[in-house]
Amino acid sequence: MSSMTAPSGRASANVREALSLPAGAGAPADTSGNPNPYPGLAAYKPEAHHLFFGRDEDVARASERLARTRLLSVVGRSGTGKSSLVAAGIVPRLREMLGDIAYRRCEPQADPCRQLAEALCRELPRSEREQQRIDELRRAVNGIVDIGAPNSSEERLASAIEHFFDQPGERLVLLIDQFEGLFTHAPAASGRRFRDLLDALLRVDRLYLVLTLRSEFTARLMEWLGEELFRESLMVLEPITGREQLHAIITGPAEAYGVPVQKELLARLVMAASVSSGALPLIALSLEKLFEQRDPERGLTLEAYQQMGGLESIVESAAASIERLIVSEPELELACVRLFAELATVVDELPTRRTVEIAPLRADPLLGRLVDALRSQGFLADPDDRHVELAHETLLSHWPRLRQWCDRYRASLALRRQAKQAARDWLQAVEHDEALPASGQARRADALRWGWERQRPVLLALLDLGNRSAPVEPDFDDSGIDAWRVLESSLEKGLRRFLQPEPLTLLDELSGDETAHHRREEIGLRLNQMGDPRRGVGLAASGLPEIAWVDVTAGEVQLEGKGSQVFAVDALRIARYPVTWQQYNAFVNAEDGYRDRRWWRKLKQRKQPGEARWGFLNYPAINVCWSDAIAFCRWLNEQFGSHGPDVIRLPTEWEWQWVAQSGAARRKYPWSEEWNPARANSHESGVGRTMAVGMYPAGAPDGSLVADLAGNVWEWCLNEYHQPANTQIGGDQPRAMRGGSWLDYPGDLRAAKREYFAPDDRDGDIGFRIVLAPPLD
Repeated sequence: MSSMTAPSGRASANVREALSLPAGAGAPADTSGNPNPYPGLAAYKPEAHHLFFGRDEDVARASERLARTRLLSVVGRSGTGKSSLVAAGIVPRLREMLGDIAYRRCEPQADPCRQLAEALCRELPRSEREQQRIDELRRAVNGIVDIGAPNSSEERLASAIEHFFDQPGERLVLLIDQFEGLFTHAPAASGRRFRDLLDALLRVDRLYLVLTLRSEFTARLMEWLGEELFRESLMVLEPITGREQLHAIITGPAEAYGVPVQKELLARLVMAASVSSGALPLIALSLEKLFEQRDPERGLTLEAYQQMGGLESIVESAAASIERLIVSEPELELACVRLFAELATVVDELPTRRTVEIAPLRADPLLGRLVDALRSQGFLADPDDRHVELAHETLLSHWPRLRQWCDRYRASLALRRQAKQAARDWLQAVEHDEALPASGQARRADALRWGWERQRPVLLALLDLGNRSAPVEPDFDDSGIDAWRVLESSLEKGLRRFLQPEPLTLLDELSGDETAHHRREEIGLRLNQMGDPRRGVGLAASGLPEIAWVDVTAGEVQLEGKGSQVFAVDALRIARYPVTWQQYNAFVNAEDGYRDRRWWRKLKQRKQPGEARWGFLNYPAINVCWSDAIAFCRWLNEQFGSHGPDVIRLPTEWEWQWVAQSGAARRKYPWSEEWNPARANSHESGVGRTMAVGMYPAGAPDGSLVADLAGNVWEWCLNEYHQPANTQIGGDQPRAMRGGSWLDYPGDLRAAKREYFAPDDRDGDIGFRIVLAPPLD
């Protein structure tokens, strides 16, 4: 009666008991043993043709055209019964006209060629030759495992389908149902390949093709088929409004089993169908439930219909046992969200159903129970033995729980669909590019690859649809990367490759010495553009600098130069990165920040902060004098409430050197005894300016995450240069600096190299880093 596929059958007694379903749900009220002649929200199948009423003229017209043209495009609104017309009307009529004829059905979605091949594989072979053709198809199907399958596999599959029909065999009606899936789920290249396959199939004399399509997609079908073929094949199926037809639809199936339909009920249902063209699926569901609860003598009654709540409440009434089950077990509430995410999507702002594999659903016991519950009420259908789908799209608007879920997750569903389509297009472009000769030729895949600005919302949407939470990542301050860590192992292979977060890909590229210096600069700029997600580079949710602290163990350091003084290093925590422009600007722009006299005790305060040269947010702050850095630390201590026993301050030279020389290893450079120009932004890099912090992870000391201890910027230390033991605030004596900068050569980038500058002078290659340690001033 509707346009959907029939369910596989009622839940067994033990399943019914497990679901706590009422005794009358899904079972006849008496023991006559008659099967229910009303399919509810599902479609009629060929074997139920004797119960299919109301479309005699349409069946005759469609069958005659199909026998003549061998291609028929049945277009109509949702709920007009397109699938039933083909299965229970056209197929039986063609068998009367032409003799024995087989029937197969498929739904084209993400992989239309594969779905067609799988439908053909379900045909039981009648000869050794047919068995060989089936085996060939199965081998081709096995060559496509997910959306990452290469084009060549899909081409072999299309070729195998052509070969299947190129051999002698029986006549076949092939229904390609819900054909709009080709436009809404399949990548464009797959759609074009399927169009070529259609031309090949139309040359097979023994094949009769029927496409069914929702009327909203008529224009897209005309574009896909071509105007001439579209007009030759088009058959518009109008909703049934005639009283005689409605009478037959409502009473015919029940009367075929000798069950009467009360006149008052008939009048009420005919009126409802006349008022609303979308009422027929609801009437079909009502009749199915009424037959299950029929009176032994009076049959289907108005009284029972009213007890169900009438047409508007029939879906809610049918779902009552499902709702009781969900309410009784709170964990099923979350499972229901996950199940709906598999069964529904959004196309052009319109919620629609998806066909999904049943095995992954069965792997989750909670989802398996919900599948049984929905099947027991006819809410789910099985297009084949491997897939499941919602029985009818009317559930998306008339089941309150599902309707509310669609409203809640509409945006997330749309993002998921867009990402899957984009992933397929990108993977096909990757295959195309890999076939090109190695040259400077532009790569198609690069243009199709999504950046983090598009990846991130999709990952959050997928996490949302899965109703899952993500733990906080220790190294990143980005909920999108948190979501990726949760989702990564469960994503389809192709989608996983496509959604591999761009920040992680870029940071992985930094790990090897082969990455050029200018490429590292580009990566830093790109991270800045997307909002650098690394923890310790930017600001926390509070708007204050977020510092990534690294624990440092105690030790002892001997300074270079006159006196070769030895200093003890207590355990402390050091910032992973130098202070960045984004962090320093939080101090400069705060009302109680740079211009507040409280932070400048015993210091010289200039009217304006230093020039923000190369002022990208994730670049190290420069043109910062020693006094500026001390004021920043005082301000940050006040914001964080750090007054003891540890405070935020500049490191001493010996603390800084202890970290840079890899502790007791006493390395010449943070990474080893040998200079490596690939591990620091020095004069040799050729960049000629600062770059984002942390662009040389291989340049960190062994076993440490502390970045940029060699190159990029000199870093202020707390103590005086000429009298290192003096760490008191005040005076105009030069203060020590460490690390070397983008201007300097290898000798200045040694871990032990000492340098100095006047405390109130600024320069374009001097920044600073902070520690959390006992106070010294």
